[in-house]
Amino acid sequence: MDYKLMLLLLYFGAVVWLSSAQHENIPYEDVKDICEKCVCLTAHDSDKRYHHLLSCTSKRFKHILARWPTEFGKNHDNVDIVATFSYNNIELLQQLPATDAQLTFSCRHCGIKDLQEPTFIDVPNIRRLDLSWNEITSEVLTPGVFRGPFQLTHYEHIELVDLDLSHNKLHTLDKKVFEHTPNLTKLNLSYNDLKVLNELTVLALTSVTGLQELDLSHTAIKSVSMSIFKSLVNLRILNLADNELTRVPDKLQLIGRSLISINLAQNPIERFTEDSFIGLKSLQNLNISYMPVLKTIGKGVFTRLETLRHLDCAYNAKLTEFDMGSLLYSSNLTDLDLSHCALTTILLFVNITDESKTNVTARPWTHLHTFKISGNPWYCSCSLIQTLEHIGAQQSNADTPPRCDTPYFLAGTIIPNLTSQEICNLKIPKKIVIEEEEPPKFLRKRYIVLTFITAAVVVSIGVMLGFAIAGIRRRLKRNDFGIEPIRYTSVRSSNLSAFSNGNTNSIVVKGNGAANDNV
Repeated sequence: MDYKLMLLLLYFGAVVWLSSAQHENIPYEDVKDICEKCVCLTAHDSDKRYHHLLSCTSKRFKHILARWPTEFGKNHDNVDIVATFSYNNIELLQQLPATDAQLTFSCRHCGIKDLQEPTFIDVPNIRRLDLSWNEITSEVLTPGVFRGPFQLTHYEHIELVDLDLSHNKLHTLDKKVFEHTPNLTKLNLSYNDLKVLNELTVLALTSVTGLQELDLSHTAIKSVSMSIFKSLVNLRILNLADNELTRVPDKLQLIGRSLISINLAQNPIERFTEDSFIGLKSLQNLNISYMPVLKTIGKGVFTRLETLRHLDCAYNAKLTEFDMGSLLYSSNLTDLDLSHCALTTILLFVNITDESKTNVTARPWTHLHTFKISGNPWYCSCSLIQTLEHIGAQQSNADTPPRCDTPYFLAGTIIPNLTSQEICNLKIPKKIVIEEEEPPKFLRKRYIVLTFITAAVVVSIGVMLGFAIAGIRRRLKRNDFGIEPIRYTSVRSSNLSAFSNGNTNSIVVKGNGAANDNV
């Protein structure tokens, strides 16, 4: 028995020696005068618990410290340390300096590509770790990174509760990556190119049974395995925003008793049905905004969400139908955002004008203090104004007041300035054609047609005149314009002509006068 114990002690000593040698061979930042380079603050609360802050942000460090500042003391029991090395050039994150304090460590935007294994062996009480906005890959993130101190036959766990690995280069997770972090309750994997939650990733996630917050937003996933919901029975907050989901994940009701918040924004879901949120008995926050193809939220969608308090359904450009009636079951609703959709009207499907109904005078949501409906093309009819008055929306404070889009004589009118009494008594002209934003005259159809006709007539007249002028010119040229042409002939040819005709008197003889007299 002693022999086996001795072997274990030798093995443990070898591990400790190798670990210390690994520390010594890798350079660290100089700790001397570190509080002059960085910010060091110390405070203590009423229970005499000390809180130390070390901020080495943007110091162009390439490494971290080999030990904590001497100003923090040597005894770290009952001590909190918050250390940040963000915005430095630390490509290799070395083993953190040893401490028994409860540690919060941040190294964001550091360009981390590698992690010295085990990175946190000397800080077993690390609680929060932020390694977001780095270049950590799946090959680097191994289970050994999170190993705690070695004790005889096994490695102990570390106390990590909050882990942020967002904005890295992870495409999958090792199935045992979280085996040394059983206390993990908050995990952020957003903005990693996962695309698919493969079997290894699912096994890694389901191993953390105490997880309460999971962020898988912006990971391009198309579905979520039912196994995750079977194992994470304590999950309270689930973020699935900006993925490729075409419907609400199946079997979401498996975490219906614990889930209080779900974000489905920016997913290509076209419609929600009565079964979309079935079994979510504790849900308080629901975000279904910025959905590019969402068109319909029909009857009964929200009837089972009795605990719902906050509903974000804004910036759904194609949403034309929204069932307000199913929200009547959510009596504790406090915030409702329907702004910037394509809604023209909303109805509660109750007879508001029937004074015998008890729910006519009572507001359906007595705790509602935020109701946003601006940015919709509202048709300000009698029923719409009555519904808004019944809800109490006329008194709600919004950043931008909603306005009427139609009918034409109410276009641009601020809806809270209208009352159902005046709108219901209005007689809307039936034969008036409503033209929203009439174009300038030269762009209207009738003016465009007249322009083409006028241009055609002018061109036709021009062509006809051209042909007429060309014909007249050819005719005049053929008749030489009615003038007899001048004919020229020589003197000789004239005399010969006269002689041949026997007319000698007309012959002209060239010479002097004497010769002529002799003849």
